[in-house]
Amino acid sequence: MLRKIRSSLKWKLISLIVSIIVAMMVLVGLFSYYDTSRTIRRDVEHFSAQVLRQANLNLNRQYQEYEQGFLVLGTSYEFNQWLQAPLSDRFALISGYQSIERNYMRAFLVRHPEILSVSLLSDKGGEFTYALDAGVSKDYSFAREPWLKELTQGGAIYKRVSESNAYVDAMGSPNPMLLFTLAGRFGKPEAKGYLKMDIAFAPAQAILNEMELGKGGQGFIAGPDGIILVHQDAGQVGTRLDGDLAEHFRESSGSFYRKNAKQLVVFETIPYTNWKTVAIVSNRDVAGSIDRVRVVTVAVTSLGLLVAVVLIAWVTTSVTRRLSQLRKHMKQTRTGNFLSRIDERGSDEVADLGRAFNRMMEELDESVAQLTTTRLMQQKAVLSAMQSQIHSHFLYNALESINSMAHLAGHADIEKTAISLSRMLRYTSNYRDTLVRTDDEIAHVSHYMYICRIRYGENVSFETDIPDDCRAAPCLKAVFQPIAENAVKHGIESTGEPTRLAVTIRLEGDLILASFEDNGTGYDAVRLRSFHARLEAGSGALAPESTSLNGNVGLLNTHYRLRTYYQRSDVGVTLQPGGRLGGVQVIVRYPAGNREIEEGAAL
Repeated sequence: MLRKIRSSLKWKLISLIVSIIVAMMVLVGLFSYYDTSRTIRRDVEHFSAQVLRQANLNLNRQYQEYEQGFLVLGTSYEFNQWLQAPLSDRFALISGYQSIERNYMRAFLVRHPEILSVSLLSDKGGEFTYALDAGVSKDYSFAREPWLKELTQGGAIYKRVSESNAYVDAMGSPNPMLLFTLAGRFGKPEAKGYLKMDIAFAPAQAILNEMELGKGGQGFIAGPDGIILVHQDAGQVGTRLDGDLAEHFRESSGSFYRKNAKQLVVFETIPYTNWKTVAIVSNRDVAGSIDRVRVVTVAVTSLGLLVAVVLIAWVTTSVTRRLSQLRKHMKQTRTGNFLSRIDERGSDEVADLGRAFNRMMEELDESVAQLTTTRLMQQKAVLSAMQSQIHSHFLYNALESINSMAHLAGHADIEKTAISLSRMLRYTSNYRDTLVRTDDEIAHVSHYMYICRIRYGENVSFETDIPDDCRAAPCLKAVFQPIAENAVKHGIESTGEPTRLAVTIRLEGDLILASFEDNGTGYDAVRLRSFHARLEAGSGALAPESTSLNGNVGLLNTHYRLRTYYQRSDVGVTLQPGGRLGGVQVIVRYPAGNREIEEGAAL
């Protein structure tokens, strides 16, 4: 047998492969348990964290929707009218309450049956509590809530979790329950009052019940004070967390292993409420998975060894010879030799590989040429679309503002608005100019901001600081207005708060720095890193569907246009948090050289 192995390359290969497989089986037997255990624990931790993040997203969105509906009701015209009704005018109180119920509360509670009740209280003595399905005790009065004095006019919405005795069951007996309450003080100086919304934990309970954490696992939600608010085991609701859990939960998120209980604990924080969602996985469930994987691995490896010994001898001679030939020809392609061809004789997979390789060589030049042409055409189409892009929502609102002003006969403002809008349209529709003066680009932004001031009045302000030596600098057309539009869109249009925008132009070396600062909410660290990563990727403009999810198409397109046109790595758009106005600072860099303003197809 040894003589046969020594004299045959095929049997040498068979012996080598079998020896390697046996050695690998020994190594798998020694190390598989530790590696598999670590991998499964990591996967379990990752999966649990993903489940918690998804649950947090759903819960955070749910509670934000409650707050939105709460604010809509609290700031509604009907509620403010109801607050003005004196206690002696029962008709005004009841009719106003019915209007609020009909226009707001009934539909909102139908969509959210977990909202048990909405209570209204005016400083003039009027009080109503609306409940769609829940039974409210006849002795309950919103005015007697001990925490009512903590509410302030115009302050943050008051949030609390407490056990309420305001509700009764179908038999009229007290039905104490743990609730989440939103409350606030609204109204005008001459007529103020309070609004309260009691919300059950049913949606959170439903989300927890859908979490499958194994036989010994459990999921729950705990408040900042360590009290369990929602638990898969209803008997645990209202109890306090164990000391070791509360100690770890000081962080916003993370995971740890409880050695005494042999449990893996993963937790995340719900941003809106600062509650902790927790997933606990038993070590017994994890170990069971590890044992099953180990058994399957050994069985499959043993079977593979047996099959390999049988098949290697059969395929070695044919496969090794033709694979070596294929490898030789593949190496030749590294030097650009696309004329090399392989013998296509045979009908097995190796022969198919040879035929496929030959076809690939024949089509490679054509494919490269087609790909280059397609990319150029796609880039040209995208660059052309960028120049003509304008926000239809802005045009509609601008024209609506003109219509409203005409209705109010404000002729002077109407004329200015029409002029600004017409100049904007004329500026953006002129596709012949690629470069314009920097002061022309600022004038375009000024027209846009003037129309925004017509819409929002003094809630929108705009200021510029442009030295004389920067005014005539050539600038790529239509790169400033999307930044101003982004500030308004994510400012007053989204938050309702006044928007300030300051533009400062400075010369720094051979570059013009255009700084846009606003007083908006800005970007958190995660979004800022993600945005800069997409800027550096350089392909955001070619895949608008991937950028529109975060609402940064205008900034990404501006950055892409600057990089594409000037072909320099030091130009483009950057974002910095904490501008002097408190929001985000967008900086646009472009060359300040003597490049002539040229005519041509606009980017």
